[in-house]
Amino acid sequence: MLVDIDLLPKRKSRNITMPLVYGICAFFLLFVAIILFTFFNMVKSDVRTAEQELEMVQQLRIAKEEAVNRPQNSSSAQRLEDTVVWAEEYPLEMVPVMKDLIRLLPERGFIQSFNYDETGLMNLTVQFDESRDAAYFLYHLNESSLYHSINLSSISTVDVGSEETAGVLPRYIGQYTVGFDRHAFQTVEEEEEEDGTITEEEEEEEL
Repeated sequence: MLVDIDLLPKRKSRNITMPLVYGICAFFLLFVAIILFTFFNMVKSDVRTAEQELEMVQQLRIAKEEAVNRPQNSSSAQRLEDTVVWAEEYPLEMVPVMKDLIRLLPERGFIQSFNYDETGLMNLTVQFDESRDAAYFLYHLNESSLYHSINLSSISTVDVGSEETAGVLPRYIGQYTVGFDRHAFQTVEEEEEEDGTITEEEEEEEL
């Protein structure tokens, strides 16, 4: 009877449990590190964006405050200054202007109303007996060097007759916009005042 005897030492089986555990732990730590790094970069980027937006909002707020405060104050002061100048010059200007306008009217022309503001433009409403009189007045305004920005905006007819005055021709109403040289009229008024003063002095000397 044969007996099989193996005298070689038996090979121990390799234990992979610990390396596997270490590998899983290392992979988990690496995964967590990547997530944390990515999250940190995202937060950092959001913070930087928020800081930029906050700085931009602050700059816009400062710019708007300057745009609201400075121009308004300057504009209000300028409007006030223009109004004061206009109020001071208004009584001196209109008398010679109206005299000259009446001089340029045709024989049957009448100024019904006018208004004048600090822009230096007058709005005139003038009544005429005939439509050609409106063109006559416009022509003489353009011929005068004292006026500018002359415009005849409209001509309308107005019935002035009644049952008792049947057959009376209508009147024509012209709407004019006219600018004038205030300094030139100021000079004219000063010259008239000087002429008046000289005349009075001559009369006193004669007496």
